[in-house]
Parts: sequence; structure tokens; C-alpha cells
Amino acid sequence: MNSFSELYEMVKQRLDLTETAMKLWIDPIQPLKMNNNNIILYVKSPYGRQIVAENYTLMFEEHFKEILGIQVTVEFLSEDDITPEQKIKLDGPITELEDDEIMVNKLEKAVTGSIYQHTFGTFIVGESNKLAFSACQVAATGGDTVYNPLYIYSEPGLGKTHLLSAVNQEISKNRPELNIIYVHAETFVSEYVDSVKYFTGDSFRKKYRSADILLVDDVQFFAGKKESQTELFHTFNELHSKHKQIILTSDRPPKEILNIESRLRTRFEWGLLADISIPEFETRLAIIKRKAELLNLEIPSNVMEFMADKLKNNIRQLEGAILKMNALKLVTEFPPTIVMAQNVIKDILTDQQPVPLTVEKIINEIAEIYNVTNEEIRSQSRSAKISTARQVAIYVIHKFTGLSYSAIGQEFSGRNHSSIVYAINKVKSIIKNDNSYRSLIEDIIKNMGSII
Repeated sequence: MNSFSELYEMVKQRLDLTETAMKLWIDPIQPLKMNNNNIILYVKSPYGRQIVAENYTLMFEEHFKEILGIQVTVEFLSEDDITPEQKIKLDGPITELEDDEIMVNKLEKAVTGSIYQHTFGTFIVGESNKLAFSACQVAATGGDTVYNPLYIYSEPGLGKTHLLSAVNQEISKNRPELNIIYVHAETFVSEYVDSVKYFTGDSFRKKYRSADILLVDDVQFFAGKKESQTELFHTFNELHSKHKQIILTSDRPPKEILNIESRLRTRFEWGLLADISIPEFETRLAIIKRKAELLNLEIPSNVMEFMADKLKNNIRQLEGAILKMNALKLVTEFPPTIVMAQNVIKDILTDQQPVPLTVEKIINEIAEIYNVTNEEIRSQSRSAKISTARQVAIYVIHKFTGLSYSAIGQEFSGRNHSSIVYAINKVKSIIKNDNSYRSLIEDIIKNMGSII
């Protein structure tokens, strides 16, 4: 997320409205500015502003709160309420104002400051990657090529490319006289195809077979490319016979790469096979702390632990979550919270990695608190006790899952959009006026973390 405009787009995508309502009332809205927890939106027509303000203010406030984790106030302005300079900008092709441009500059500087070189010093070592890390260090020192080839494999996003870059930088720094070739497999194939097309095969072979160190990333890309495999095979043989270090990475072990010649697969298995597994909790937490430090972002320990617990399979996801958390912090000027982390994670996780807090778990928790059954909560019963439990369940599900009102309604005997909105607003209203009720709801929300 790069600006307040993108934050607004995130909110807009969550609105559960008819296509007609979206086109007529929501699409004309433009984000104007955000000062702390005050959000200003622009509707050109004064009449349109009145309609939108009367019907959609609470909805916008709720969705902004879901994403940011803070209570906000939303105000709508029309052309009668803004300065001529603002009107010129809003009537033009660019909808972002000076405040937004300043924010973009802030974000760009923050991201630039978070970039670090892929060296051994910046690699977080844990049990999941210790063997691969140590083997790369040995290979980079220039000692005996005992690990030759060194073949590192893992799922995407766990640090293979980082280690390959670290080897490249370490050798370049300490032994600049060596000829290091660091190439992605796709580039190797592309260069080989060009060499055939332009009759430059000798030059291509000389380039790769004169390497002192050959680093090839993502060798699974050679699958099915027979001529490129043959060229790599002969390059491998020549370098290996001269005791030149070869390091390869892949997203799978050699035996699992399909459509690759057995003689090349055998070469891959000659040396050390080092896998990188999913990082353990402590390693993930260390990565989060490191990235946050680079951004000068202070994240409460409980928020970091929550993120480390939920984002388990990909280091890039962890780093992306911290970047987005920092963007939200710069936009809102509020510190990171658990709710903010929930929304960041929700956006990052794929369909294959859903947010683990399910509707069923929430209903189970609340049914136990109110001493009713899951079936009663989902039923049409109007009993005061069951109705209260149902309203709380709807409120908590809406807060944590990001499901649309219609989707939530389907979980409760097909209740319509209005019934879900009523339940949510009823809980909000009681929270404002009843301290004991508010405390109960806060405790329920805190307990959600323990059932994820």
C-alpha cells in the first residue's frame, strides 16, 4: 500500500452493496485526506454528499476500523466545502492531494531504508536452514571444494536466493580476481537460444566454461529444455573436472525434477544436497524483528509473536507484512496493533493459506460463554439469551474474518444484509453505554488469539 488512496480502495472493495448502489453513490467518491483518525472523503455534488453521508458513513467507519484497528470518524465534503485549489486537483485526472504526495514520499523513503544486501550477515540462521547456511559459508571461503556441487532446495521464499547472493558478495569482496558467474536458469536458457540463433555458440561456451565459480538459481527451469540441459551438462563436467565451485538452487530435490536427463540429475546429486525447511517460530520472530529495525518501526512484542505464529511458510510474506504494517502506521500515525496485523495477514495469505480463525471456532467460543449450542446460535430462535449470543457472534465474526454481510448471513440461517447490520450496530450501541458489556466483548476478542 503506497498511499491513502490505496487504503481507501481496500475499504471500497469490502463494501457489500448492489452494483447499482456502487455505481451511483460509491464510485464518485474520492479520498481527500486522513489526519490521525479523521478521514475526509469528497463527493462533488452537494446532494450526492448528503445521500452518501446519511446512508454510508457508519459502513465506511466500520471498514476503516477493521483494516486499521482504530476507531475513525468519516466526513464527506462536496465542492461547496473545499478550496479552489483542492477542487482543481479533484476535477483533474489525479485524485491525490498534497498530503497524499507527502505520504508517498515518506513511504518511498521508508521502503528504501528497509532494503538490505543479501549477505551472510543479514541472513537469519535457525535450525531450518543451518546446514545450507554453513555449506554456503564453506564454499565462499575458497577452501577445498568438498561440497561440489552444492545443491540447495526449498519451497519458494525461504532464502535460497539470499544465500546464493551472499556467496557471490563474499567471494567478490575477498577474492575479486576470480571469475564469478551468477545466473538464473531462465537467463542461461535465453542466452543459449540466442547463441544458436546468432551463431555465437563459441562465445557462449567460453563465457560459462571459464567460470571459477558458477552459481545457478532455480535449475528446475531446465526441465523439458533438452538442448539447454545438454549445454549445462557439458559446462558442469568441464568446471567440475577443474575443481571449480558450482552451487545450484531449486524448489525441489533433483529426483523430483521431471523431464530432465538422468545424467544431469546424477550430476546434481554428486555433492551435498541441503534443504531449507519452513523456519521455526524463533527464526520467524527474529526475521520480523530484523525487518522492523531496518524500518525504525516499533512493533509490540505480542503483535510480532502473533505475526510469527500466523505467517509460517514464506519469509517474503513475513517481510511483506512488515512493509505493509509500516505503511499503515505512516498513513494513520497509530502504532501497530493485533487487529492491524490481522488485516495485514488477511491480505497476504493466499486461498491455500486461509486465515485460520474460522467462523466455526468463533461460534464455538461464544456458545460456550453464553451456555448455548452452536445450533441455537445459528437458529431463528428469538430467545433473549440466544439472540444476545447470536449478535455477539455476528459482531466478532464481522470484526475478525472480513466476510461480507451476505456471507455472514448465510452462516446464520440465511439472514439478510439488514439483519446482520442491525446485530452489529446493536452490539456497538451497547458497548458505548454499558461498561460491563464492553469489558465482556473485549475479553472475548482477546481470547480469539488463543483459539486461532
